[in-house]
Formats: sequence, structure tokens, C-alpha cells
Amino acid sequence: MRVSPRNSEDMRKDFLAAKERDLRPLLEESSTELELDYRQTEAMEDFLTLAWFAGISTGRDQMNARATEDNPDIGAVAVSHLESDFKGLMEQSADHLNLTVPRTIRMWNYLHDAWLAGNRTCEAEMMAMYLERTTNVGDEALKWLEES
Repeated sequence: MRVSPRNSEDMRKDFLAAKERDLRPLLEESSTELELDYRQTEAMEDFLTLAWFAGISTGRDQMNARATEDNPDIGAVAVSHLESDFKGLMEQSADHLNLTVPRTIRMWNYLHDAWLAGNRTCEAEMMAMYLERTTNVGDEALKWLEES
């Protein structure tokens, strides 16, 4: 049995499903917790999406560093992205949503959670793609089942 590797359309669908899975609960919780009105909830969804994609970008660069460097400083890659991408996103979200200081800090925690989710999703999807391209997942699963 041969499992076909995912093509770019499959990967796109996987990422979109992961985005929905990762962000829907954060949006619902943040909207309630931060007492957002309809307009603010729509803006929060946009900011969560931007944070998630920033996490995806960071994850891609971290995976690239792992693949191309002998002893990569993965933390430095993350910090670089946080400084260049996430800091601006925090400022924009604070200006746009115009919340109290305590609610703004809680909002930033939700954005950070979205960033982390994007980062983890990128790592998981890229690792899955690598495994699919370098191993025969179907044969490995059958072998494991036969041995069990």
C-alpha cells in the first residue's frame, strides 16, 4: 500500500483547517473575555489571523534553520520575528481596539497564543510533509500493525 504524498492543494487545505481549529476557540474566548463589540470582534479575528500567520512564518524559518545550520539558534529566530513582526501587530491591535490597559494586555496574550499555534502548526505540517516524502507511511503503519 502506497500513500500518496500531499500536493500543494492538500497542504493549503490542511493549513486552512488548522487555522480554523486554532483560531476559532481563541476568537470566541477573547470576544467574551475582553467584552468586545461586533466591530471589535471582527478586528480581533483579523489580528488573530495575522498573529497566526506570523507564527507560521517564524516556524518556517525555524525549520529552515534546523535543516541548513549545524547548530541553529532557534530561539534567536523566534525573537527576531517577534521583534520585526509581532511587536508592530501588538501596537496596531492596541491602537485599533482601544481597550483599557488590563484588557489590552489580555488581548496580547490571545495574540501570542495565536502566534504559538501558527508556529506549532507550521512545524507539524512541515514535519508531516518531510516524513511523507522520505518514508512510506502506509508500509510503516502496516508493518507496525502486523507486529502488534
